[in-house]
Amino acid sequence: MTARTQEKQKAVVAKTTRRRSPRQERKNEATRLCLLESAAHIVGEHGYAGCTIARVTERAGVAHGTFYLHFASQQAMFDELLPVLGAQMLEHIGRAIRSSKDEVDLERKGFKANLDYLVQHPYMYRVLSEAELFAPKAFKQHLDAMAQSYTRSLRRSMSEAHMADYKESELETLATMLIGARTYLLMRYGVDNYTIKGVSKDKLETYLQFISKGISPRT
Repeated sequence: MTARTQEKQKAVVAKTTRRRSPRQERKNEATRLCLLESAAHIVGEHGYAGCTIARVTERAGVAHGTFYLHFASQQAMFDELLPVLGAQMLEHIGRAIRSSKDEVDLERKGFKANLDYLVQHPYMYRVLSEAELFAPKAFKQHLDAMAQSYTRSLRRSMSEAHMADYKESELETLATMLIGARTYLLMRYGVDNYTIKGVSKDKLETYLQFISKGISPRT
């Protein structure tokens, strides 16, 4: 650890041990989120490998030293990036599926909301797709959050008799399978060089038919 880094970390400790007013807390949180959003845009353009602290602070319009008031290191920022942005995406999807009539409607609305979010936030796909290599802890945390959110949706659908009867212990596995199906549909048909094109209507309808009917012939 260099002397310069040690001085920066001492400054972080000194700043964080002072009592802050609610106004200052809000300002600090706004700056932290601004840094994360700036990092997301840079990852979208240059990947994690090109997401330097200098680029992040320049885009955010803050001094280089301000970065260390919010993150101990570049890796610490990477470890927060996907969980924070992923939570925002899951909240967006959650709002979209609240009025779902049944499981197929839930899947249609959820898949569409997911695609819409990625189109509106084009950096998000690369933030997610490269995280397994550059921020594995964040990647696992995001996968866990997705599975938990999806499991809750399935549990609600099951309680309202909108889907087949599964055991409680099977719901997380089912959620993981459905997440995998969505993910690979998007990878196979909806992305071109990290740009979200969307999934065509016929591909979406095939997916929804699979959700509704499965693949075995009815007896």
